Amino acid sequence: MWNFCVVWQQSTVVCSLKYLGIVLLSDRRITFCVEHVKVKFSRAFNCIYSRSKGANSELVTVELLKSYCLLGLLYATEAISLTATDIRILDNCISRVLYKIYGVSDNESVLHMRHCLGLPNLMNMIDIRCCKLMYRLLGNGSFTVMCNVRSVLGF
Repeated sequence: MWNFCVVWQQSTVVCSLKYLGIVLLSDRRITFCVEHVKVKFSRAFNCIYSRSKGANSELVTVELLKSYCLLGLLYATEAISLTATDIRILDNCISRVLYKIYGVSDNESVLHMRHCLGLPNLMNMIDIRCCKLMYRLLGNGSFTVMCNVRSVLGF
């Protein structure tokens, strides 16, 4: 973090900024950091996994994964633009979890399990969330009026 003075006012330059759970990185254009999301996802899954061993069912663990962990992984993905690398990193988190639950080591088996368990590719999940967001926004009358006003004013 650096401090500098611009027109007699103290300003601060930071390399990253966390706002509402999203970490923005300073770069030529706005970029987002997904490392903290990976850590939170892993922490939540490990907690669920250690507690669900008593159920002796992998399906219980997968359903808990879908209900709790995926929500944290997909938080705000419909509102921000992630790079393909970031999406691959987050998608790899789901694959590693399935490796851990079922003890398989090859990618073909994981892809087949994801298909059977209803865990599509992360990019598909993000696209579905974006479509749902746009459908809800377009169904809201005030958003449509705001878009019309902005287009008339040239924003």
